[in-house]
Amino acid sequence: MTYQQINCRREGAIATVTLNRPEKLNAFTFVMLAELNALLQQLSAEGEMRVLVLTGAGRAFSAGDDLLGMGGSDPAEDIRRGHHRLVLGLRALRVPVIAALNGYTLGAGFDLALACDFRVASEEAELGDVRATRAMCSMAGAAYWLPRMVGVARATEILLLGERISATRAFELGLVNRVAPRGELDGAVNALATQLLRLPTGALGAQKACLEFGLRHELPAALENEMQELIQGFAREDWHEAIRAFAGKRSPCFTGR
Repeated sequence: MTYQQINCRREGAIATVTLNRPEKLNAFTFVMLAELNALLQQLSAEGEMRVLVLTGAGRAFSAGDDLLGMGGSDPAEDIRRGHHRLVLGLRALRVPVIAALNGYTLGAGFDLALACDFRVASEEAELGDVRATRAMCSMAGAAYWLPRMVGVARATEILLLGERISATRAFELGLVNRVAPRGELDGAVNALATQLLRLPTGALGAQKACLEFGLRHELPAALENEMQELIQGFAREDWHEAIRAFAGKRSPCFTGR
């Protein structure tokens, strides 16, 4: 399938999706969101992807929504069909998702980055949410994720004052997992993706699902969910490989099955 505003590159089991409107700092449009949602559905259905990387072309991951290209007659439905579907799809995906933050990560771009499992930032990246200072508010997850990551007081400061956060400061706050020196972002992301490929993808997906479930449920339900995910994993080939490797006193060779 040919896309207008995104690109997708496959390298083995790693899929790299690039937001491709560099002249507009990869600002979201209805077209881009529809393409992202369609591609995510396709990649998930194919079942060959074991790591997903999201990044942006040029000097931005995404600077947010293109306000001139997002006007519709039903804003609520547009947001549900676009941003909300994308965020929920990423959270439901049973493979790790890495956000490679190459530059400006603002507004709805900040929402998208926070929805990913890992965030690796170039030292040149800048994160934040200025929507409240522009007579708007977050609408795709920032107010959900930030208090859980940095606490309510710090989240309030970031969202209400429209703070811009450097990559180094974002790392200190726990908003990004790793910071790469200038020009070394691709290498840092590839190293993390390669590390994830060596691990049992099914178990990673189960652990991701447990984390997601635990955010929304009380402890008794979370315990039951963890147990069920564990038991389902006993049917995976990677589980049997782990047992064989343990018995043979060797390192396991996981295939993601």
